Amino acid sequence: MSELSKSQTIKSLTITNQFATDILLLNTPSEIWQYLAQNIVEKLGFDDAVIYTLDAGGQTLSRMSGFEKKTSINNDKSSDIQIRDTTSNSIVIPFNQGVIGKVAATKKPILVKDTREFESYIVDDETTLSELAVPILFKQQLLGVIDSEHKSINFYTEYHLRTLTALATITAMKISQIIRVDGLEEVIENLEYANKIQDALFEIAELIFKTKSIDEFYQYLHQCIGRLTLAKNFFVALLKDDGKRIDFPYAIDEFDSASNFTSINIDPNFLSITGYALAKDQPFLFYEKDIQKMLNEKAIYIRGSIPKAWLGVPFGSGINKGIVVVQSYSTEFLFQEKDKQLLMFVAKHINNAIERMEAKQKLQFLALHDPLTNLPNRSLFKDRIQHAFLHCQNNRHDNIAILFIDVDRFKKINDTYGHHVGDKLLVAIVKSITTTLRNTDTLARLGGDEFAILLDGNIDYETICRITESILAVMAAAFNIDGLNISSSVSIGIATYSNTSESAEQLLIDADHAMYQAKLKGRNQYVFFEALEEQNKLINVKVEYDFDNAVKNQEFIGNYQPLIDFDTGDIIGAEILVRWQHPKLGLLYPDFFIPILEKSGQIVQLDLYMLKLAMSKLNLWAPWLPKVFKLSVNVSTSGFASQDFIHYLQSQHHLSAVTTERLCVEITEESLILNIDAVKRHLDILKNLRIPVALDDFGTGFSSLSYLHQFSLDYLKIDKSFVDDLNEVSNKVLILDAVVNLAKSLKIKTTAEGIETEEQYQKLKEIGCDVAQGYHIAKPMLDTDFKLFFLNWEGNVKWMAATAR
Repeated sequence: MSELSKSQTIKSLTITNQFATDILLLNTPSEIWQYLAQNIVEKLGFDDAVIYTLDAGGQTLSRMSGFEKKTSINNDKSSDIQIRDTTSNSIVIPFNQGVIGKVAATKKPILVKDTREFESYIVDDETTLSELAVPILFKQQLLGVIDSEHKSINFYTEYHLRTLTALATITAMKISQIIRVDGLEEVIENLEYANKIQDALFEIAELIFKTKSIDEFYQYLHQCIGRLTLAKNFFVALLKDDGKRIDFPYAIDEFDSASNFTSINIDPNFLSITGYALAKDQPFLFYEKDIQKMLNEKAIYIRGSIPKAWLGVPFGSGINKGIVVVQSYSTEFLFQEKDKQLLMFVAKHINNAIERMEAKQKLQFLALHDPLTNLPNRSLFKDRIQHAFLHCQNNRHDNIAILFIDVDRFKKINDTYGHHVGDKLLVAIVKSITTTLRNTDTLARLGGDEFAILLDGNIDYETICRITESILAVMAAAFNIDGLNISSSVSIGIATYSNTSESAEQLLIDADHAMYQAKLKGRNQYVFFEALEEQNKLINVKVEYDFDNAVKNQEFIGNYQPLIDFDTGDIIGAEILVRWQHPKLGLLYPDFFIPILEKSGQIVQLDLYMLKLAMSKLNLWAPWLPKVFKLSVNVSTSGFASQDFIHYLQSQHHLSAVTTERLCVEITEESLILNIDAVKRHLDILKNLRIPVALDDFGTGFSSLSYLHQFSLDYLKIDKSFVDDLNEVSNKVLILDAVVNLAKSLKIKTTAEGIETEEQYQKLKEIGCDVAQGYHIAKPMLDTDFKLFFLNWEGNVKWMAATAR
């Protein structure tokens, strides 16, 4: 290779430096290829320059860019030189064909001084006598070939070759950089897009726990979709009535009102666009022209505005079949195939979420409603009267009344005709009573043959009497049940709100007391609560006053109710239940005095008293108790939150860890929500002390399921209301099964309270409950009786014999 002269070297460096500087401003490969060809013709004085780039298959080259120099003669016989773009001439050259093909194959430049002597030269339409071709390489990877031809022989020199090679190297580096950046940007874009989808799926999954209703779920779902694609116009449609109707549980539209999203009855011969997609059971992306064509062919119809783009993806099957749809009314945004793929991916998860949400709603409904009558149950009714009570406190002109209703002689009817007829009679009574009520009133079944009504909305004495007398009137007619004419009546107690009313709970108790007054007066009548009011107040004051002496004189005693392991049949624990042996009022049960002590602030003192009593019994019974035995102590909301409670347990654990770890602390849902941070701290402390915690009365609140995920609990005590009539009401079995399975998944043991029959015991064992408690096993008993009961229990006799050996 001959050396270049100094002037050629300087000129070559000048061209390459300027080229390197210029292409810094170029951002796309096509711009660079074009500038390279143009620069070669301009700077090197070539007749032409053509850039060929490697095709995707890697075996052919395609013409990417080209420029040529043309001389034109003017009228005055002077000449002008013009450089013309020849990129549009498309040519494909295989490897090893002609000069360009050989350069591509060998990755080495070829300088042909005389094409007539080059055997692989391919003659073009226009004969040229010399040619120069240089590969464009980056790390020995072929990107393309620079080619130039000239009419004269020996036109191209070493100077041309070196300069063109330098330009090819600079070009290869710039092109590779752009490819890497573009590839990186694409990877980043794909990752961001994938993360968006993943985040949306997590959000949709969380909505099941985050939202309280299906309407709220759809609203948040809309927001999730909106973060993935344009969703200003969005709706969810569901097939109903075995595919005969389409409902729109959620719809948002820029132009069309809610009236366009009422239910559609399906005509298989003339479907709406939504019905068409559901019938085909496949995703569709329609543009305006597609829709217009289908409308003209009467293949579909559309209610409301015709969109510029319509994208719908069906989901689910059977009774849960539906479709999620987004629409665009602007040509500025038209959905693409990418959006369809995205919505298809998300739709599967939407279907799962909707199914779970509907199951959750059904479970919530069953937990708050009576399965026989579908009326609100005691828990929901208490919530309703609590809201109404607070409203009255804030609005002095408003009033409420509670009617406590008991069906007279219902037990006799049940015993005479059977439970089946009794249940039908209760349903018939509900229908009759409902006809007497206003839309604002709430009728609830409290259990058995007891009902209650909340009369709300600034109600006066005359209206209360009129509604109550209407109830007595409709009950006067006999009910025809399975061909039997059954006469019945009701006794009604009424309590009304006044400025001195203590609480919503007390109003219900007052109405209950008044109902019993109605019973005593001969049934089939109503009584307003008033007579017992002053007497109750005096008793409340006496309880508060006598409490300190009761603690001092040890008037509070423990009754013990055994806990049985379903699997082994052994007694594995007991619950200590407080009783007050009052010197004047007699034996008082906790339902009577605990609300008074909670209100007076003395309840924490009672909690500590019962903890100390439990510890003393555990120490006394230690010689004959098995290691697994736990003594459960009920602790109030205030007690669990107090530092005295925690300090006492810590000090006792320090003195005797073995005894303290035999305790089990029972708390209610109210304790959990009072101060979540403090509760979690106290739960952690008890966990470190190895003292298990049980959630008592599970199912009587509204958010019980969420507490299981949120707090560290060891036992779940299923309320007696779930156990009652277990064999007769299948919905209760469904609820219990769901609760037990959820608890097992969280490694929480379940205790079924209030078991009164062998049938209930066997059913709960079949469902998978861990521990049994109730009158069917034993009523609460004194400590001496409990010891005898324990030592004579069959499972424990075997244990005692084994330990004696």
